[in-house]
Amino acid sequence: MDTQVSARPTGYRQVMTTPGWWPWALTTLLSRVPDAMAPLALVLLGHQAGSFAVGGLASGAHAITEAVLAPWLGSLADRWPAHRYLRLALSVRAAVYALLAATATTLPAPALVALAGVAGGVGAGVPGQLRALLARSTPRPLLHQAMSLDTTLLELAWTVAPAAVAGLVALGDPRLAVATMAVLAASSALTCVRLPTAPDPGGGDRAARRLSRGTLLRAAGPSLALGVVGGFAGGTLDTAIPPALDAAGSPASLAGVLFTGYSVTSVLGGLVYGLRSWPGRIHRQAAVFLALLCAVLLPSALVPSLPVIAVSVAAAGLFAAPQITARALTLQRDLPESAWSAGFSSLYAANGAGYGIAGFVIAAMLPLGVHIAYAVPLLTCLIVALLAIVPAGPKPDSGGAEGK
Repeated sequence: MDTQVSARPTGYRQVMTTPGWWPWALTTLLSRVPDAMAPLALVLLGHQAGSFAVGGLASGAHAITEAVLAPWLGSLADRWPAHRYLRLALSVRAAVYALLAATATTLPAPALVALAGVAGGVGAGVPGQLRALLARSTPRPLLHQAMSLDTTLLELAWTVAPAAVAGLVALGDPRLAVATMAVLAASSALTCVRLPTAPDPGGGDRAARRLSRGTLLRAAGPSLALGVVGGFAGGTLDTAIPPALDAAGSPASLAGVLFTGYSVTSVLGGLVYGLRSWPGRIHRQAAVFLALLCAVLLPSALVPSLPVIAVSVAAAGLFAAPQITARALTLQRDLPESAWSAGFSSLYAANGAGYGIAGFVIAAMLPLGVHIAYAVPLLTCLIVALLAIVPAGPKPDSGGAEGK
């Protein structure tokens, strides 16, 4: 176990001067913003086309097809040159978003929901492929900082997206927001041509690729398990905060402001995490940050007070990006390079699955009371995270060598 603490004030600068990093960052951000806009934009689009129920189904179809297809498309992506796969997936997604924007008010509800599902599914392998490309093209000593910047871009997208949707809907209607999603996806397809190149992850060895896929779940199990729990914690936050605010006598609409604050502090926490190495195994670091996130959120579940909820949510954000980055570093360490795209896509799917499960669990528990429906899932996540901190065995870990 490496417990050395080494400050790297120039680490981020070194990552950003790596050849191809800026095209990668631009492509990543342009592809993530429409993905982050989709939940709210599709709900509002469905409402305009018929009802909030239609919008909820459209948003759910987009998320579910992403989660289901991400591992398969991530594995498929490793058989293609990264640029070709990303360009095709993002171009098709842009075309489907454009079709949704143009026909939403005339399509029957089942067709609108189906198109939303197609849009989510075709781009499901993009996040994993982009993260794998970053890992392959970044010098190993800078991987910690690179993954921290990757998480920062993710949080930045989720900070900007809800406000962008609200602003575009205020200017016109939800179709304008979906049309903007199409433009952003198409732009990210164009920037793919300047992405960095990386060696063939499988070296042309089909047997090695089959082996990596066959052992994916076993090798990546700890990271995927934390991905489900982390997604469940995030889904609990997003689903329970509006009724918690209402129970505290505050407008549920304030949830959007609190979530923006959560994303801002998450960006700060992620940047701090990437500035130095940290003691202990990376998997344990991920579990510690997840446990801290859940523990800091608990006051917002137990105390019906707007100041308590606001401070608790903002403080919890400090641990959100670090636990995402640590999970990604753990998975990158545990898998052969030929399985990185599939592994990162599976981690994306695991997070989405946990998020979706949280919505169903809290909806079922709300009749028991808001505080019970919020606190019990949080406590469950906290207990699981604490159990994950306990060493699982003598397997050596470089203590963050991937990120130094």
